[in-house]
Amino acid sequence: MSNKASQKDRSTLSLCMIVKDEEEFLPRCLDSIRDLVDEMIIVDTGSTDRTVEIAESYGATIYHHPWQGSFSEARNFGLQYATCDWILQMDADEELEREDIPVIKKVLGSNLYNAVSVALLNDSPEGWSKHYFQRIFRRGKAYYQGIVHNQLKYEGKELRTEIRIYHYGYNLSEEKMAGKFRRTETLLREQIEHDPTSAFSHQNLIRVLRAQKRFEDAVAEGMNALEVCKDRMNEYNEQMISYDLAYSLMLSGRRREAETVCRDVLSKFPKNLDLQFTLGAVLFGLRRFGEALEVFQQFIEINQEERQKPKPTQLIVDTYDFAHKCWGCIADCYYELDRYDESVEAAQKAISLRPALSTYKITLARSLIHKGLIDEAGSMIEKAGREDETNAEFFLKWVMLCKKEPQLGDPEQVLQQALKKHPESEELHNCLAYTVQHRDAACAEAEWKKTLEINPGHLGAHAGLVRLLSESSARSEWMGHAEVILERAENIDLLKEVGACCLKHRQYNKAIDFFSKVLDCQPEDIKVLSDISTCYARLGQVEAALIGYREVLRMNPGDETVRKNFKVLEQMLTSEVNG
Repeated sequence: MSNKASQKDRSTLSLCMIVKDEEEFLPRCLDSIRDLVDEMIIVDTGSTDRTVEIAESYGATIYHHPWQGSFSEARNFGLQYATCDWILQMDADEELEREDIPVIKKVLGSNLYNAVSVALLNDSPEGWSKHYFQRIFRRGKAYYQGIVHNQLKYEGKELRTEIRIYHYGYNLSEEKMAGKFRRTETLLREQIEHDPTSAFSHQNLIRVLRAQKRFEDAVAEGMNALEVCKDRMNEYNEQMISYDLAYSLMLSGRRREAETVCRDVLSKFPKNLDLQFTLGAVLFGLRRFGEALEVFQQFIEINQEERQKPKPTQLIVDTYDFAHKCWGCIADCYYELDRYDESVEAAQKAISLRPALSTYKITLARSLIHKGLIDEAGSMIEKAGREDETNAEFFLKWVMLCKKEPQLGDPEQVLQQALKKHPESEELHNCLAYTVQHRDAACAEAEWKKTLEINPGHLGAHAGLVRLLSESSARSEWMGHAEVILERAENIDLLKEVGACCLKHRQYNKAIDFFSKVLDCQPEDIKVLSDISTCYARLGQVEAALIGYREVLRMNPGDETVRKNFKVLEQMLTSEVNG
């Protein structure tokens, strides 16, 4: 720390922090600011590790203050002990970019502003996200409000800057993140109870639910928030809530609803990167590859513009660091469109941006195979499979290639290798179940049930269990899985498949429910029209069956089976009338 007494010719700066059990991160944080600040004010709310000892070794003044269930209360408690002109607020799991210290010193000399926004870069398993927040403010001109995800209330003007602070608190162990989410959700629900229409609180609650993969809960919260907060919602609240809603709809299998949300908000805010990327992913999932390609290409343009000319915003931009993912998605689109040269080029761009991510090497290998370069693709895959950072998606794509090109490996062995590295991957368990279902039904059932333990809403696992259990006597169990699919699925092929299973096992009313959902989207699907008519016939609803068969014959007069069924039903109806 610099000597405050000898620096009266310049503005001085106090570091203010609240901490609890932060021995892992605290040294990195304090190292990053020790040559910038004139004093360190640290409020400890009950540490039991070496946090206080570490802070004291950096010359910090420690104030012990029991946790009162409010971040703002604890932060405001510490502000009263600061003595410098300005305050820098940081968390222990953050680090200041040292290159930006000269910028901060220059800013502190201004008399025009009372608050300074910095760029917060949040590390997560998905990459760096970015948003802006006021972390530097003039002493006596600001205070915190809100028990969690608190906001700074300040007098006067704000200066927005690109001063960088790195946050590592969202890339912790699964156990630590679970505890963090539970605590945050509890505080947010308490905050909403006191202020039911607070858009900011609802915005943060849906984010916490989504982060826990509680997608159905997040969907319900998002829809509720857009309704109850509509009169108090600003443009940033709307975009944040809508993005997390669309993402959760997509992960719940409700892609068409997700598309509607994305397009609605993008019509007003066309440069929202998060919604742009989500729309591309939704369209890809709907197999509309040409449309998805256009959206991903637009994302690249907007992202490049943002990086070249940053525009401070109140949005948290999750996809700020997604250029590599977007090029990977573009490569996948080109692949599905049989444009293999362009797929190779896009995959190479993704690899150049993230050489350690093995997924893009599989993407590249797929297109190399179609260009006849099988040996080169095989060597690339085997080498990537041995790398420590190989992710679950890599193995899933490898398995798909193995099924087309057996010389690239045995699918079961690849999956077993993958699950040793990623035992909690729902998609790997699901894929293994599909791979062994015809050879080992017991193993498939166990793997699908493991998938649902990880993600209860996984429609692929529910569908697999419908097929498997419907062949046994477990009627009530497989029908339970069918109900989940009926409620959540939008995939037409999946609805047809489960509807056909219900028809096969004489669950005619339930089959009608599935086939009706299909006909809502594809009213001229002859096979489904014929099957739903058969269901009505088996239930004795002759008039409904005749209407359906008549429509089938209008579209396909040569269908002899339907013509025979139609005549039989007509005779039955005539007999009933004459009788």
